[in-house]
Amino acid sequence: MGEELPGTAGGSGLRRRLDEAAVLQGTVLQLRKDLQAEHLELPVVGEAAFEELRAQVLALVEERERAGAHAFGLVVNRVDLTERQVREALAAGGLHALAASIVLRCLQKVLSRMRYAGRG
Repeated sequence: MGEELPGTAGGSGLRRRLDEAAVLQGTVLQLRKDLQAEHLELPVVGEAAFEELRAQVLALVEERERAGAHAFGLVVNRVDLTERQVREALAAGGLHALAASIVLRCLQKVLSRMRYAGRG
């Protein structure tokens, strides 16, 4: 995943896709599934959507980290981040950057499915 870290030029281009209602909704559904977190809310479409999702995911990641290594590891594995991606995100900005990487990874999954379905 070449756009795993927030603040990179490519990551910001990817984040703009959250301005599309169908993409945003799909990303939230993917996050709910991967994180087993039905309580994640659908933000309003627009520039702030990425940051709103990151904040929700950050709260969940912090909660899972407090619960222990197993719960934290499940988050990373279910989202399908590599150990390297996790290390780089944590080194770049701690859990805040990791939360962004999780949102971006789920966004990528949605965009890939849409592309292969001929809708992206």
